[in-house]
Amino acid sequence: MVWDWNGTLFDDVQCCVAVANQLLGEFGLQPLDGLAGYHAKFRFPIIEYYADLGFDTSPTGNFEAAAHRYIELYTDAAERCGLHDGASRALTSLQDAGVRQVIISASHQEILDAQVAPFALDRWLDAVHGIGDIYAHSKEGVARRWLREERLDPAQVLFVGDSEHDFEIADAVGARCVLFSGGHHARDHLQGLGVPVIDALSAVPDALNGW
Repeated sequence: MVWDWNGTLFDDVQCCVAVANQLLGEFGLQPLDGLAGYHAKFRFPIIEYYADLGFDTSPTGNFEAAAHRYIELYTDAAERCGLHDGASRALTSLQDAGVRQVIISASHQEILDAQVAPFALDRWLDAVHGIGDIYAHSKEGVARRWLREERLDPAQVLFVGDSEHDFEIADAVGARCVLFSGGHHARDHLQGLGVPVIDALSAVPDALNGW
């Protein structure tokens, strides 16, 4: 089982909306219209999401400054976020069933480690894998490396995430995917991807059993 972190296990979506609007205000750009506005704009790679928000992503533009400022604001605000309802129960159920579990995230490894640590998830997880920068281009390389190093058959791996990017990564490596509607993409968007969509993390063990 490969878990996504932000928006899947970690309930940070409202935090991201608030931080994005603060950032937009600081740069003199139009704010998002709440969660619906955020869902309509959010996508990977993150640089394209920033471009849609109105930032200049050219080599001489303000994207890099905005990305660093976002991380400053987000790191502080995310300290008040917790796990989604049902996360601990799902992790426990899967462990009891003998399923190996890891997190693979497009978050910077240091930020990811700091966020995960307070929840003592190491009692359930084999490892927590992030990326080496703050620009969240993709986590495909991390996923491929993990599969290769662990000598795993992708067909025996289930990715659980909350965004189209999670679906794209699972599809690219040949794994299965279940998407959670409580995160960074709206249910209507996720349903168009052709994989199961769940509304509660407590449904993840049942989704696995459905294989």
